[in-house]
Amino acid sequence: MKLSEKRRQNIYWTVGGNYQRRYHGKGNGFAVAEQAMIDRAFPKNRLTNFVAKNAEKQSNGKDMRAVAKILALEYTKRELFKERPGVASKEQRIYRDRFRALEFQNKRDLAEEIEMQYAAHRIHKPMTAGTFLEPLMRKLLKGSEIKSEGEFYETLSAIWKEHFHVNPTLTFEVKEKISEPDEPKEEYKEPPKKKPRSIVDMKPKEEDAATEIIESAEFSGVIRDTSKAVESDANLSRVQSDTESKTQDRVRKHFGLEVGAPGQIRALENKIATGMHKAMHLHITRGQFENDMGARFFEDQILAQRKETEEAYEKNRHLYERAIFELREILRKNLLDDSSEAPIRSANGAIDTSLLWRHLILNDERIFKKNHFEEENSFAVDILLDMSGSQQDRQESVAIQGFLIAEALTALRIPTRVMGFCNLFNYQIIRIFRDYKDDRKENQEIFNYKASGSNRDGFALRYVFDTMDTIDADTQVLIVLSDGMPNDLLSIGLDAAKGEVVDYDGDDAVYDTAAEVLQGKLKQKAVLGVFTGEDDELDQERLIFGTDFVRIKDLNRFSVVVGKYLKSVVDRIQ
Repeated sequence: MKLSEKRRQNIYWTVGGNYQRRYHGKGNGFAVAEQAMIDRAFPKNRLTNFVAKNAEKQSNGKDMRAVAKILALEYTKRELFKERPGVASKEQRIYRDRFRALEFQNKRDLAEEIEMQYAAHRIHKPMTAGTFLEPLMRKLLKGSEIKSEGEFYETLSAIWKEHFHVNPTLTFEVKEKISEPDEPKEEYKEPPKKKPRSIVDMKPKEEDAATEIIESAEFSGVIRDTSKAVESDANLSRVQSDTESKTQDRVRKHFGLEVGAPGQIRALENKIATGMHKAMHLHITRGQFENDMGARFFEDQILAQRKETEEAYEKNRHLYERAIFELREILRKNLLDDSSEAPIRSANGAIDTSLLWRHLILNDERIFKKNHFEEENSFAVDILLDMSGSQQDRQESVAIQGFLIAEALTALRIPTRVMGFCNLFNYQIIRIFRDYKDDRKENQEIFNYKASGSNRDGFALRYVFDTMDTIDADTQVLIVLSDGMPNDLLSIGLDAAKGEVVDYDGDDAVYDTAAEVLQGKLKQKAVLGVFTGEDDELDQERLIFGTDFVRIKDLNRFSVVVGKYLKSVVDRIQ
């Protein structure tokens, strides 16, 4: 029976005991009683004001309010049920209805997921919160152990700070009597100056000095200081007379040993190294280095950059874990085919009490229900990271974005391959961080991302599109994280290594990259660009990817933006 406004008000007065206060909410009598008890525990709108002042300007304010409400429910429910046994008797039915309404909801945001997990707890149903929400839910359920209003605010502030990457402070002090002094103005601090990038202070053996030659025009423009690294005429002469074998040896030292059957690699080169990319070679590696001083020099540089990336990730771990969780849910609900999901009888799963008689009478063990997915539409995803020198100032950001996407995809068991690409001499470097069937733990390899060299985007795309068919999937997706600046000039001091390869820059390089993206789309591959560059490079990114690219300025919106655009590009090919 639907409650009238007058009936709600009477329940609110009866439970709360404050007949001067009006109840302006909706809901059933149980919800009114819960709110009345909360308002009684926090008189004069103290909790409402505390939450509003701390959460209203936060991008995740809705999630913070949901957490505050659940903690308050736990803090007050014992007193409510003690005073009102009639309310307690309705708990299971009310929370079962809340759980079902949220569970069958097509899309849930994080606040609704938290509310659903809490409803599951109240009806004694196991929570399925996952690694991000489980620690949060455990802390919320300890709300019943809080002894005072002051302790409540301290607990809530600590939870907000730990799980939502905010720095909430009490906007008024909680003592025996709560007062509301003016908030002190935050002292202005000048933004920190950008520190110069540290260079690993190691030198390879003198015999390996040739490994420090100019790798490309782009590479030298980004990190090379010619006043500190002078090449002698003798060294340049030696480079120009190097054989192909020597060139390949230097490539191994820079990026690691090659993988794959040599015959298959050569056949693939003959197939895709045409046109502007004629005479290009492939060096496919998983980052395993030789036990050699020259190789260790470059390996140590990668490890030093990995440390910086891991520190950046740890600094905002809760923000990133939340982004992974949200992106996973968006992808699950929008890309995986829910229409093919149906409950079936099984010998394991969740017990169906209506089938118990079959076990007792017919000895039928199939008294459980579990969801069955018809594999009508399978997915495979490739993530391609631009590893060229122009990404030097944003290495941590690129690696972390690639990691977030890979974590969300592999959590759904979607076959995912992650690769980086750059160029050294006439070699296209393909660094495989994880392959389609690798364990999820291999996502950690993405933190070994390090920017160097130049980038021949069109040739890298040819390689990816040609090898995507090694995995059997109905829908194949490529996500490219790049700055939209293909550039590979081999004509600077590298004539011997260059061979027949033409320089790759300017409009020709941009148009070639755009043509390869179009070819991929014509082969029914979904392609999404994630722009990692600067404002003045946007036009090139737009020319390459058309409308199928995103730019992430606010990581709080990372999951929503990537999920939305990924769905749109996939929808167009299905």
